[in-house]
Amino acid sequence: MLNKLNYFQRLIFTGLAFATFSLGGLMLSLTAFPAIAIFSKDEDTRINRTRWLIHRCFGAFVFMLRITGILNSEVYDRERLKTGKGRLVVANHPTLLDVVFLISMMPKAQCIVKHELWDSKYLGGVVRAAGYIRNDGDPENLLKQCQKAIAQGHDIVVFPEGTRTVPGKDLKFQRGFANIAALVPCDIQPVTISCIPPSLAKGQKWYEIPPSKMEFRFWVEEELDIEKYIGHQPRSKVVRQITRELEQHYSGKVSHG
Repeated sequence: MLNKLNYFQRLIFTGLAFATFSLGGLMLSLTAFPAIAIFSKDEDTRINRTRWLIHRCFGAFVFMLRITGILNSEVYDRERLKTGKGRLVVANHPTLLDVVFLISMMPKAQCIVKHELWDSKYLGGVVRAAGYIRNDGDPENLLKQCQKAIAQGHDIVVFPEGTRTVPGKDLKFQRGFANIAALVPCDIQPVTISCIPPSLAKGQKWYEIPPSKMEFRFWVEEELDIEKYIGHQPRSKVVRQITRELEQHYSGKVSHG
């Protein structure tokens, strides 16, 4: 009886949380972001203030998820994310909440987002106001925007899988992140994410919640020095090596919990 009550309580709070997230994005786009634009002296100031606000709002959202009993979370070596100096923050992507958690820990985070998100009724205004990088299939423009962000000292959140992990399938990394790291060039900050029981994965609806509270774990690992990879090797070989090594690393971490 208590287990059923807990399940329905988490289901109700999950629905409220997602509604709050979507409507909150819309309200920020209509109120706070325009106000920030009015009182900012230039574009960079406006974007930095907008990202700081998103960072704080995401932190409040994560806090709400915790106090309502939807999930617990633990972060190991979190301080490594606070020393942003222009890196790629590379993470596996098991759930819909991964980017929310990461941005809640990174005040100046830059993101690469799918172009479809720019036209979203609820979140399109958020990603546009934050000046996030739109991935619209133009690799040259994408690289230029990444180079600018790195030069300004912003860390860029990247999910090499390109989409959320499909439960039961092996991780498969695309090479885009390694190309960026080698061409900019910039170091890589790996973050490994786990969610037990699995939930909010690819193909799962928000209301398909697990039988027990989600337990999130984040391991912020040692930074990878890109110069150790580049050396005198051809870029194509560097890209393949980085992609292969990180794919194997994450596969091992995820499969062993």
